[in-house]
Amino acid sequence: AYDLVSQWSGGFQATVTVTAERALAGWRVDWSFPDGQRVTRMWDATVRQSGARVTATAADYDRAVPTGTAVSFGLAGTWTAGNRAPGGFTLDGAPCTSG
Repeated sequence: AYDLVSQWSGGFQATVTVTAERALAGWRVDWSFPDGQRVTRMWDATVRQSGARVTATAADYDRAVPTGTAVSFGLAGTWTAGNRAPGGFTLDGAPCTSG
């Protein structure tokens, strides 16, 4: 789930939470921003962004996720034209059941 925690002129903070339907030994979450948003900082995961597509990978200390357990990470970013919620969420390449 994507939760917009705070938004201000030109910036925002959000949290992404994923609940594992199976045990994970390392994970990757991908999504796309619709309005050209840029991630400037991420915590509890490592970020890579190419255009609209963002990839968050597990930090060393939260790689193992038991079945049914949620893992969350936070991010801060910038926006100019708009700040609509992202879409196209995947976990390890498989579509998420909710964004």
